[in-house]
Amino acid sequence: MASAEFKELKSLIMGVDKKVSDFSQQLEKVEHNLTGMINEVKTDVNILKTKYDESQLEITSLRQDFTELEQGVAGMDLQIQAIEGEKLQKQKYELQTQMNEMKDQVTLLEKHERKYNVMIYGVDDSKADENIYSVTRQLFSQNLKIEQRKANTIPIANAHRVPTRGSGPKPIIVRFIHYGDKQLIMSSAHNLKGSQIRILDDLPVTMKEERFLLSHVAYKIRKKEKLQTRIRDVGAHMTLETRKNRGDPWSARE
Repeated sequence: MASAEFKELKSLIMGVDKKVSDFSQQLEKVEHNLTGMINEVKTDVNILKTKYDESQLEITSLRQDFTELEQGVAGMDLQIQAIEGEKLQKQKYELQTQMNEMKDQVTLLEKHERKYNVMIYGVDDSKADENIYSVTRQLFSQNLKIEQRKANTIPIANAHRVPTRGSGPKPIIVRFIHYGDKQLIMSSAHNLKGSQIRILDDLPVTMKEERFLLSHVAYKIRKKEKLQTRIRDVGAHMTLETRKNRGDPWSARE
């Protein structure tokens, strides 16, 4: 009886031992699998970390490139603005030059149209019924010292007073038929020295303004520097010239 129970106990113990051994083997297998999985996960984590680090480096590099690109674009904008500014300035200068040239051309055309005219300043206009042609011819003979017969036969296309805003006698504009007669009058104008009467070329308004401004400069030069002065037209503009003595050459005044 005892022997049978011992065998049964032994068999039971052996069965338990076998189960323990099987469990141990399974446990080792599970541990091995877990260790492998953990190692794989660690490997994957390292790979991911490496890739993450590489990505961060790439992002940093891209940011630097973007910053440099922004700076380059800003620099290009400045260069473009500078170029456009220079281009606009050049275009403005060229346009202004063209406008000045056109203005000079118009002035020259107007000057040519007035080349037969003279302006006479300072002649009394108090007589309401004056005959402007008689007044003009009398001026030619008495004041300019032109022979009376010649003065009375100079063909005059037109003559009349010019309205002005200022005080004093209104100037007379005379248009000659022959340019030679105008030259005779202008060459005889030196005989008016010391009187209030002046005879000048009839010029476009812009040139008259230049002549007026230069006349004040010339007056100061004569007073302060004791130089002789003359104002003459050159092209579409007026120029002031000076000299020390009568025989000296004229030189343009800046």
